[in-house]
Amino acid sequence: MKNIVKLTEEYVLKIFEQDLPPNLHYHDLNHTMSVRETALILGAHYEIGEANMEAMEIAALLHDTGYVKAYTGHEQVSADLAISFLKSHNYPEDKIALVVDLIDATKLVYVPKNLLQRIIKDSDLNNLGQGKYMKTIANLRHEMKIFLNQEYEDAAFMEMNIAFMDGHSYFTEKANELFNTKKAKNRKKVVKALNNILSEKKEKKRKKKARLTLTDSINSNKSAQMMFKTALRNHIDLTSIADNKANIMLTINAGIITVSLSLLAPVISSNPKMVYPISILLTTCVATIIYATLTTRPIKTKGMTAVKSIEGGPTNLFFYGNFYKMGFKEYKAGIKLVLDDENKLDDSIISDLFYLGKALGNKFMQLRTCYLIFMVGMTLTVIAFAILFILQH
Repeated sequence: MKNIVKLTEEYVLKIFEQDLPPNLHYHDLNHTMSVRETALILGAHYEIGEANMEAMEIAALLHDTGYVKAYTGHEQVSADLAISFLKSHNYPEDKIALVVDLIDATKLVYVPKNLLQRIIKDSDLNNLGQGKYMKTIANLRHEMKIFLNQEYEDAAFMEMNIAFMDGHSYFTEKANELFNTKKAKNRKKVVKALNNILSEKKEKKRKKKARLTLTDSINSNKSAQMMFKTALRNHIDLTSIADNKANIMLTINAGIITVSLSLLAPVISSNPKMVYPISILLTTCVATIIYATLTTRPIKTKGMTAVKSIEGGPTNLFFYGNFYKMGFKEYKAGIKLVLDDENKLDDSIISDLFYLGKALGNKFMQLRTCYLIFMVGMTLTVIAFAILFILQH
């Protein structure tokens, strides 16, 4: 016949496999087996005797079975399940009482009264001095949210863990020897996580303050408003100037190509060497036309702006490229959303100025390349014609 410890293990495995709630990520089978292993190590170190060791192992296996029925007050449920199970296997009453006594000792606020209680108490909190502690407390936080409806901000949860670790101490010297070093390292990890959270929070607050300062300056400062208006008007005027210059280059070079093909083609047949300067001329004109066209070419736009993107960050519904494919109702709702929030309205102004400036910068860069090609090409064409004339005469 199997001994009682083996039967208890099989019973616990069955309970955790069949009845354990799916969101119980901390008080799971791994935790139970870890508590059992630590209890056996401490029990062997303090030579508590075979009978006490048996009771200790059974209590460690059964101490969290109550979670299958209740989260708060699970210790009492665990004790009731232990009594029912052990009686069904004719386990002696005095030994059942010892097992129940050890299960009761796992209550968080319980102060142990003897060595056996100190051993199981230390075993139940061995996770404080083990690896993957950050994952462990994340699992505990999940349980507290689901089963206790207790939800903490990141900083508050880390502070609570630090306070708990500072207020905790193991009751046996052996547990201190086994877990205190790692416990100190785990505390440093929690402190580091808290500092990172506080730093991020401080940075977000700083950015928000800077954002509010910018918003206030636009809303209340007439000089700032005038500066934005002037800048927008200058950008539009410069865009018009760039397009006019590009159109001039298109007209000039198209005319040169037309005249060159009609007048210089017969010259090439009578003087084949004329193909060199003429080729330079035509290449210059074509390259100039390409860059002039790129300067005046409209930018590609989606024509759609999702309402979520308006709520989530800066977007500009006053620019046609962001709404020309939208329905009127959707566009109207988006505009109202922007107008109802001064921050979003200011973001639209800033966004408009920024992207208009980006487009203007690209225009003038392409226009500069266009004029450079025309200047160098025409110079090389004149030089080529001069060299050819000199060589022939």
